[in-house]
Amino acid sequence: MDPVPSKYPGRLWFSATCAWLGSLQFGFHLAVLNTCLSFTSKDLKVTEAGGGAVVTSVLLVGAAAGGFFAGQAADALGPRRTLVWNNVPLLAGSCLSALAPDSTLGFWSMLLGRLLAGWGVGTASLVVPRYLAEIAPVAIRGALGTFSQLFVCVGILVAFVIGLPYDGKEATVQLLGYDTAWWRVMFAIGLLPATMQAVGMSFCPESPVWLEWIGKTEDAWRAKGQLQGQVASALPQVSNLGATHCSDVEKRETTAFVEETEEVTQPLRASEEGAVLSEADSSYLEDEDVAGEGGWDDLVQPRYRRMMVLAVSLPLLQQASGINSITFYSSSVFARAGLRSPILGSIVVGCVNVAGTGVAAYLMDRLGRRPLLILSHAGMAISLISISVARFLPLPANVEGYVSLVAILGSVLLFSFGVGPIPWLYISEILPERIKGRAAALCTCLNWLAALVIGLVFPVMLELLDISSSYLVFAALNAGAVVFAYTCMVETKGRSLQRVIHSLLVDHSD
Repeated sequence: MDPVPSKYPGRLWFSATCAWLGSLQFGFHLAVLNTCLSFTSKDLKVTEAGGGAVVTSVLLVGAAAGGFFAGQAADALGPRRTLVWNNVPLLAGSCLSALAPDSTLGFWSMLLGRLLAGWGVGTASLVVPRYLAEIAPVAIRGALGTFSQLFVCVGILVAFVIGLPYDGKEATVQLLGYDTAWWRVMFAIGLLPATMQAVGMSFCPESPVWLEWIGKTEDAWRAKGQLQGQVASALPQVSNLGATHCSDVEKRETTAFVEETEEVTQPLRASEEGAVLSEADSSYLEDEDVAGEGGWDDLVQPRYRRMMVLAVSLPLLQQASGINSITFYSSSVFARAGLRSPILGSIVVGCVNVAGTGVAAYLMDRLGRRPLLILSHAGMAISLISISVARFLPLPANVEGYVSLVAILGSVLLFSFGVGPIPWLYISEILPERIKGRAAALCTCLNWLAALVIGLVFPVMLELLDISSSYLVFAALNAGAVVFAYTCMVETKGRSLQRVIHSLLVDHSD
C-alpha cells in the first residue's frame, strides 16, 4: 500500500495540522523547564531540589487529572470542540508561569500555571490521537497518528533550542527597558501555538465518527466529504458511519469510500491467520457498541476485555521501556564522548527523536503497528543491555563513552520507531465509541501516573542497583513487552475502525 497524500483535500491537512499543534504544546510544556529549572527556582526563592522538583512534578499530576476527564469531555462536546477549549488552561498556564513574580508568591503562581498546563497536556495526549484517527482515511491513518508523536518531539526540541541561552550561564533580555529573565520569555512563547490552535480548530470539521455516534448522520457524511474528498450528496445516507448495519448495496458503496485502499487479507497476527474476518462480517457491530454512552462498568464487560487489556498495557509498557532513564543518563554519556554541554546533548537527542519519528510516520502504514512495536521494544532491550555490558567490562573510559553514546542514541531512535507513537495511535483505533471516552481517559490517567511513579522510583533504583543494573531491569521489561505485543496485538494497518473493533470483540461475543 502506497498512500498518495495529494489525493486528499486541503481541509484534511489543515485539520490535522491544527490538531498536531496540541501535540506540539504537549512536548513543549514537558520540556520547557529542563534547561532553566535552577534559574527559575532561584528567582522564585525556592530550592531546585524542593520547590523546583514540585513545580516539575505537578505538571504530571495535572496531566493525569486532565487525561482522566478528557474522554468524557470529548464524548460530550466532540473531539474538535474539546481541543478548542483545551487551549484555555494552556494559555492560562503559560501566562501564570511567565508572569510569576520574583518571590514566594511567584512559586504559587508557577505551581498553578504548571498544573493548568498539565491539565491541557493530559487532555491533548488523549484527544489529539482520537480526532486524527476519526478524520483520517484508512490508507494514511497510521501516518497522521504518528505525526502526532512527531509534533510532541518537535515541541520538546523547540523547548531545548530556546533554552540555549542558559547553557552554563544566567540569561536575561531587555523588555520595555527592564531586564527580564529569559525563562519568562520561554513560557510566553507557549502562548503562540495555543492561540493558533484555538483559532485554527474553530474552522475544522468535527469528527464524523463522533457526529454519527450522537445521531447527526447527515452532518457526519458532510464532514467526511470535506475531509476525504467526496461531496455529501454523493455519499450513502446510512446510519452508523463508523460501525454499521447496512444493506449489501450500501455496504459496497460505503466500503468503496471509507476503505478504498484496505488490505482485506492481511492476518491479524501469526496465530490467527485462519480467523481473519470477512468484509461483510467485519462491518457489523452490535447496537450496544455503537449506540449511546457506556458507563464505567462497561469497561469490565467480557466482550471488551481484550481491547481493554491492550489499551491499558501499551501505554504502561511505554513508560516501563526506560526512555526517561535513558534521558537522565545521556548528559554523562555525552560528557564522556567529549560534548560537555548538557543542553546541546539534549538537542542532539531531540533531533534523533524527531528524525526517527518521521521515519516511523513513513513506515506505519507500510509495515504496520505490531511489527514496528516489536522491533522497537526488542531494539531498546538490546541497547540497554549494551550500555550495562559496556559499564561492566574493563574498557577505557573513552571507549565506554562511545559505546554508550551509540547505544543511547540507538535507544532513542528505536523508541521513536514504535514505543513512542504507537500506543496512543493504537488506543484511538481499537476502542468503540460506546466506551472510548472513559476507556481512553482511564488509560491516559494511568500512563501519567506511571510516569510520575517511575520518576520517583528511578532515583531509588540508582541508589540500590546503580545505573547498569537499573538498565538491565528496563531491558527485561522491554523483552516482556515484545512477548506481549507478539501474542496479544491485533494488526490495524489497512483496516477501517469498525473492522478492527469487531476483530477484538469477536473473541468475547458470548
